[in-house]
This record gives sequence, C-alpha cells and structure tokens, in this order.
Amino acid sequence: MTGLSPAEWRRLAESPLYLDQTEAKIEVDQKDVELFYLPLAESILKQVDPKSRLMVCVAGPPGSGKTIFATLLVSVINLLKKQDYAVYVGLDGWHYPNTYLDTHTILIGGELIPLRKIKGAPETFDSKAALSCLQRIRQGESVRFPIYSRELHDPIKDKGSVEPFHQVVVIEGNYLLLDEDPWKLFFPLFDICIFLEIETSRLLDGLRERHRRGGKNTDLIAHHMLSVDLPNIVRVKSGVNNAQVIVHKADNRRITSIEWKK
Repeated sequence: MTGLSPAEWRRLAESPLYLDQTEAKIEVDQKDVELFYLPLAESILKQVDPKSRLMVCVAGPPGSGKTIFATLLVSVINLLKKQDYAVYVGLDGWHYPNTYLDTHTILIGGELIPLRKIKGAPETFDSKAALSCLQRIRQGESVRFPIYSRELHDPIKDKGSVEPFHQVVVIEGNYLLLDEDPWKLFFPLFDICIFLEIETSRLLDGLRERHRRGGKNTDLIAHHMLSVDLPNIVRVKSGVNNAQVIVHKADNRRITSIEWKK
C-alpha cells in the first residue's frame, strides 16, 4: 500500500462529493481512507483487465451507507489512477417514478395498496430496465443512466453516464446480491461483490434520521420503518453469502474492518 501524498489528500478532501443530487457534502475522513478505502481500491485495481470493464457490486441493507461508501471508493480509485477511470452507478435511479407508484398497486395481506406506500421495497424498482442498462455497461458501451434525487424524491432520467474511458464501474444497491428472481440475474454481471454489514438497530437509527430529514412526521416514519425498512433489512441481509468482501461497519459512516472471504 502506497498511501496518499499530502497533495493527493488535499485533492480528495476538497473534492465536490455530494449525496444523490443534494447539497449534502460527503465528509472525508483521512484515517478511514488510508485504513480501508485505499487498500480496497488498490486490490480492485489489481484485478482490472484492460480488455474489459471491471464491474464492482456494493450491496447492503437500507441505511448502511452504500452511497457514501461507493462514492468515496470511486473517488479513491480515480485519485490513484490520476484520471476519470471509475464511475458510480446507483440502483436507486431505477425507482419507478412517483406517478407510477401512485397509480399501481400490490396485494399485501389480502389488501390492495399503492406501491407508493412501500417505496424502497424490491417491487418498486424497474428491475428489467436496470438489468438491461447494466448489461450494456458490462459490454463496454457508452451508456446514459438515471440518478435518484433525494431532494425531488424521484429519479432523473439520463442524468448519469458511463463513458468508454470508465474501466471500473461501481454499482450500488440494496438487492443486487439477492438469490431470488429477478435479482439473481444481476449476479453474473459482477466481478467483485462487496457487502456492507451493520447491526439492525444501528440501521434503524440511521433510517429514522433519514426519514426525518426528508420531512416525514413521526407516525409516518414509524409506519414506513415497520412495513418497509425492517422487512427489507432482513431480506437484504440474506445476500451477504454471495459477497467476496464484507465491510463491517459501526454505523452508516464508520468502518471497523474489511474481511476478504476465502
């Protein structure tokens, strides 16, 4: 491991890294970068084949800090390569728009309810469109993809792009490692699979704060966490066995260790 020079560290610390089309700046911790992100980035770069893109999956339950983790990982890779070499793609961009969620229903417990009420559950994603896009990225194409805005609470069509010079693509999402239809169709696309592991109680604390920042009242937060977040956490954690790298976290930001499975 080479470590970062003072100039490289300043460049990373001053990078304009923001959370999902918001003005919320991602804080960069030098110790975390040097202990965890840097060695992981170096390990990933060793597996790059110049003849094809390297696809890295970052999965984990809601509230585990996947977006921040993937964004920082991409930034460190680009810093090491001294060029725009890696790019971040978030599964949240394939949320169905709110107009769709409001006009389509799902049967739960014998009752038809609008998809909007379970937004964030697997059924509220356009998995076919996501799979098609990632397959094109895997094939080396130049691709436009949607990005989810946490300010609009809706996806923005064609906001992001993967260009021919992007050799590493980091794809982040809750359900990418689930061993069930349709998500198990995604698994063959990935060269390296990373799972963020964190205690459920810590996840719920972070999600509660996220909902609060999004403007939800206390009753709505409690209902959403019980009906959507908690079931999703249990469901997503089953995918940990499909990962080669386990990132153990104390909360949605702090990493405690990284485990490479044999």
